[in-house]
Amino acid sequence: MKPKLRTLDVQPSPEGYLLRDPYGVSDQVLVLSPEAMYLATLLDGTRDATDIQALVLKQSGSVLPREKIEELIEALARAGFLEDEQTQKKLAEAERSFLSRPRPMALAGQSYPREAEAFRAHLKAFEAFAPEVPEAPLKGLLMPHLEPRRVPEVYGAAFKALALTPAPERTLILGVAHRPIGAPAATLALDFETPLGTLKADVEALTALDALLGFELFNTPLAFREEHSVEFPAVYLKAYWPKTRILPVIVGSDDETALRELAEALALLKRDRPYFPLLSVDLSHVGGRFGHGGIEATLKADAERTDRAYLEALARGDHGGAYQALAARGNRTFIDAMGPGLAASRVLEGEGRVLAYRLSPEIETLSAVGAGTVGWY
Repeated sequence: MKPKLRTLDVQPSPEGYLLRDPYGVSDQVLVLSPEAMYLATLLDGTRDATDIQALVLKQSGSVLPREKIEELIEALARAGFLEDEQTQKKLAEAERSFLSRPRPMALAGQSYPREAEAFRAHLKAFEAFAPEVPEAPLKGLLMPHLEPRRVPEVYGAAFKALALTPAPERTLILGVAHRPIGAPAATLALDFETPLGTLKADVEALTALDALLGFELFNTPLAFREEHSVEFPAVYLKAYWPKTRILPVIVGSDDETALRELAEALALLKRDRPYFPLLSVDLSHVGGRFGHGGIEATLKADAERTDRAYLEALARGDHGGAYQALAARGNRTFIDAMGPGLAASRVLEGEGRVLAYRLSPEIETLSAVGAGTVGWY
């Protein structure tokens, strides 16, 4: 047997590396030492325990007992972390179940109320914190997907702008893949449940978009099961544009070639099937939770400066320049809008205005995340 490790959610911790199933099919959590994690990375489907033993001997000059390698393989198999037949069946069953009904609300009761009356009151609270926005209809919108209660004024600006805009027939929700996906981008041909009823997906338009791309767009549906970058805008769109049909697309790559291919396909689709472009993205992720060490004044200032420069570049239509400015720095503040921002470069039209911005602290983890709203008019 030559086992292969699945694509997993791997997080460093003081105890070692925490391994989880990114799609929630397995509820197991394994903690591996750095040495065991290295061995796990060697499980690529081309080596058995004997091969790994020989490789370790060649690299380190030490003999690793075969039993230790086999114990690791068995533990990974029991957790459902290997690409074996049993795990593939479970993934297929979970996918069939997920696709059999509208996408459920994963974050209702946590980030927003599940009941309609309470949800409407929730919206009014955000609107109360909204800054002034232009009294004009939008042509496009960038809004956050950060936990809404952390940045009420940023969400409030987006909601006020949406309320001033006539509902379009279709809305592209261009979000960020927080789980691994099987191509540069992915979509989901499901309606979305919301506190105010079901929000319909435009499956015909999504199929047309898929046909314009050189990769399969209908990949990895389970990545959408808890994807908040599409759930938040879908839930709020239902309140302001209840009859719009959505095109939920998540971007999982910063590769410029792939992003420009997606941008071209989105432009061609918009020509034949007009839609409103909505980007659901966050900005800098800095501090302890993101590998920078604790947040401090110079890091905070760098994040704010980088975020504002990025938003202003998008607002004036310089999508390529915004992307290149981040790429040249290695996107060191981890702006997750980088991919969607370039993918939307051909479909965001009009004059952009930054309506709100905030770097939201997360004191308990010594971190901060940037959130902004931009409207195009």
